[in-house]
Amino acid sequence: MNIVENLKINLENFSSGQKKIAQYILQHKDGIAELPSQILAQKIGVSQSSIIKFIQSLGFDGFTQFKLQLASDIIRNNINDKQLFPLHNQIERTDSFEIVAEKLLQEKQQALAHTTANVNFQVLKNLTKQIIKAQRIQIIGIGNSALTAKDLAYKLQKLGLAVSAEADTHIQLAIVQSLKKTDLLIAISYTGKHKEICLSAQTAKKNGVPVYAITSLQQSPLRKIADYILDTVADEVHSRSSSISSRTAQNTISDLIFMGVIKLIGEDAEKSIKNSSNIIKQLQNI
Repeated sequence: MNIVENLKINLENFSSGQKKIAQYILQHKDGIAELPSQILAQKIGVSQSSIIKFIQSLGFDGFTQFKLQLASDIIRNNINDKQLFPLHNQIERTDSFEIVAEKLLQEKQQALAHTTANVNFQVLKNLTKQIIKAQRIQIIGIGNSALTAKDLAYKLQKLGLAVSAEADTHIQLAIVQSLKKTDLLIAISYTGKHKEICLSAQTAKKNGVPVYAITSLQQSPLRKIADYILDTVADEVHSRSSSISSRTAQNTISDLIFMGVIKLIGEDAEKSIKNSSNIIKQLQNI
C-alpha cells in the first residue's frame, strides 16, 4: 500500500492526534527516513508511543519498516510523475479539446501507474487460483463499478467459468444468499461505502464464502468486511465528476485478474477464447 496516498485519502478519518502526525509526515516526507521515532515525536509534539501506535495502525510492525516503505514509495512516485505530462488533472470549461485530451491522458496514466504500484501480488495470485477452483463466482458493483464488474464477468465467462454479475442489487443479494464455501465473491466499490455492496459482502462472509474487495485506499466498511483487498488508486479524493480515473484503476485490476487466470489455465484458456470467437463469427454467415 502506498503510504503517501493512504495518508492523503484517510486524513479526514484520523483522530486529531493521528491527523497531526499524518500531516507532518506528508509535509516532511522526504526527511522522515533520517529521523528516529523519538526525534520525530519531538518535532511533531507528541509522545514516541503515539508515533509507534499510529505506524502500527497503518499495518506496519515498526517504525523502521515504515520508513523503508515510505522511502520506496517516494522514489517510485517520483519516477511515475516524471513519466507523466506536467499538467493539472482538473479539466476546465475553457480548455480546448487538445488540452482536455492531454489532461485525461495524464489522469488515466496516473491511475494506472499508481494502482499497479500498489498491487498486492500475493493477493492477486491467490484470487486467480480461487477463481479457477470456485464452483460459482459472483462479481458485484454499483454504478460505474457495475460496468467493471460486468466487464470482468464477461472476460471470465469466455474462459468457461461460472460467473455472474447482476446489476440489480436485489438480485445480487438473492444470489449471495445461495453462495457456499466452494464459491467466491468479488466486490467492486471505489468508496467501499455502498450499503448494498457491504450487505452482500457481509452475507457472503457469514456463509463462509471468500470475499475479495477491489476498492480505494480509503478506510471503509468494505475494507473491514473483506477477507482480501486489491487497492485501486485514483485522484478522485475531492471530486468524482464521472469516476474517470477510478474506473481506469478498477479496469487495471480486472485486466490483471483476467491475465492471471489465463496464465494459470494455459492452453485451455486459449482454446476457450478461440471457441467463443468462432461462435460469434458464425453469426456473420447466418
